[in-house]
Amino acid sequence: MTFIPNAPRGARAATTGPGRPGTMSWRHRVRHAAAASGALAAAVMLALPGPAGASTTNAAAGAAAPRGGSSLQVLRLRPMPYGAVSFGRRHGRLTVRAAVSGLTPGSSHGVSLLLPGRLRVIQFGPLTANSVGQAGATLRSSYPGRLVPGSRLVIRMGTGHRGVAAEPIAVTGRLAGPARRPHRLLAVDAGQGPLRGRATIAYSPSRHTLTVTVTAAGLTPGPHAAHIHLGSCSSQGPVKYMLGDLVANRHGRITRAVALISNVTSPIPASGWYINIHQGSSATILDNGQPTIFFRPLLCTDIH
Repeated sequence: MTFIPNAPRGARAATTGPGRPGTMSWRHRVRHAAAASGALAAAVMLALPGPAGASTTNAAAGAAAPRGGSSLQVLRLRPMPYGAVSFGRRHGRLTVRAAVSGLTPGSSHGVSLLLPGRLRVIQFGPLTANSVGQAGATLRSSYPGRLVPGSRLVIRMGTGHRGVAAEPIAVTGRLAGPARRPHRLLAVDAGQGPLRGRATIAYSPSRHTLTVTVTAAGLTPGPHAAHIHLGSCSSQGPVKYMLGDLVANRHGRITRAVALISNVTSPIPASGWYINIHQGSSATILDNGQPTIFFRPLLCTDIH
C-alpha cells in the first residue's frame, strides 16, 4: 500500500524527548501513565488520500450542527496504543506475550522490563506491527530469573536506544499477582499531561459538507496530522478525508479546531469510519511513501 502525504513542505516535526523545555522526562511520563485511570484506545493508518477540500481553523466555539436533516455526533478520543501483556517462561528464560493494537502499521518497537529498586533493564525481542497496526507475539529474553513484583513493562517508539526511538508509548502499571494473567497497557502521553480529547462530527446533506471539531490535550506542542479513515481504530485503513494539521499550543492543547470538508455526497455510515490524530505533522509522518517514527497514532475514535 502506498502512503501519500498532503501537507506543505517545511513543516517541523512534533518531537519529544527528555530535556526539552516544558516537557517531562520519559521516566516521569511512564510513572504518570501507570498511575492514570487509563483508557483502552485505538489506532490508525494513513494510505491513499481521499477527496480534497478540507480546511482547518482554531475556533473560539465549536461548530454547530447544520440544519436540514443533518446528523451530529460527539465522540471521545482515546489514547493509543492499547492492549495487554502476560508473562511466561521458555527454556528457563522469561518471556512476554503481547497483544497490542493502535501501533504504526509495519512498525517495530523495543520492549523492556524495568526491575524495581535497581538499575537493571531486561530486554525482550522487538514487537512488530502488521499492516493494520496490530501486534501479537511471544517475545523472549535472556533473563533466567522470575518476574519481580513491582516491575514495569515498557513499549517504546522504535527499536533504537536513544532519542525519539527510545521514548515510551505504552506501559503497564507496577506488576503484581500471577505473571500469566493479563496486565493492561496504558498509552504514554507526549509530555504534556494525560492524552484525552473529543471530536464532534456533523453532516449536512443539503450543503454536502462534513464539519469536524476537535478538542484535545496531552500532545506535543505543534502541528499534528489528522484524518478520517476507513476501517476502525483497532484495524486501520486508508484515508477517507484529510482534516489538515491540528496545532497544539505550548501546553499541548488543541481547543475547538474546526475542519470543514466539502463535496461530501453520502452521510456518515453506521460503521467503517474513524478519526485519528498522529504524533507528527503531515510533512513528517511519511518518508518516500512509508510511515516514519512520527506517524505514531496518539488519539483515535471510531465513528458510528
